[in-house]
Amino acid sequence: MRNTVIGLALALLFLAGLFALPRFSSHENMGVLPAQIAARVEPGFSGVRKIGPWILACAPAHKKTVPLPFSFGPAKTAAPAAGDQPLGRCRTFMVFHRKENPKQAVLMLSFRVLGRAEKLAMLIRIPPVAKKGDIVMFRLGQRAMKLPVSVCEKGSCVAVGSLLPRQEAMLYGANPAELLLPPVPNGKRLAVRVPMLGLRPAISAMRRAQVGD
Repeated sequence: MRNTVIGLALALLFLAGLFALPRFSSHENMGVLPAQIAARVEPGFSGVRKIGPWILACAPAHKKTVPLPFSFGPAKTAAPAAGDQPLGRCRTFMVFHRKENPKQAVLMLSFRVLGRAEKLAMLIRIPPVAKKGDIVMFRLGQRAMKLPVSVCEKGSCVAVGSLLPRQEAMLYGANPAELLLPPVPNGKRLAVRVPMLGLRPAISAMRRAQVGD
């Protein structure tokens, strides 16, 4: 029990140093609108592209592992609770780093498409401050989506959910949004601000990149 409490306290201190937005950038994209960058993504695209504060990363068509421009440590990606539908080879994501060490990824919010219907799946990787079944909330103004933590491994937990079309539409109408992590022992939730600028064109580019897969 004592080790669990100490581990939770350390994880909370870890989260307290969050710095939002990815540290991946490209000089050629400076001053270019996210929609203009996204429009350059063609079917079959593979590689990494910065779209506003979001990053689009696509594995080659013959692979399923998505390249990431940072190290998050060894961890499996949990499959969304939607049957055996496969996840697409691309992901659109945002990484949050520590203020003291901008190279150290702490939390990641990502989107991928699910199955041939291309339903959007949301995956949130957080430090081990939760347990399976805990709820991570994604607040959009007065509304909120609830994502259950589906797996916890050494170093991180993953909350996953698939979105209905109306829920996806909600994403594009909110700026900013907030991630609310599972409650700490005093019942409070840590809130992480999420800028939504560029998400719609980034998701459109992700779907276009996978056309024909």
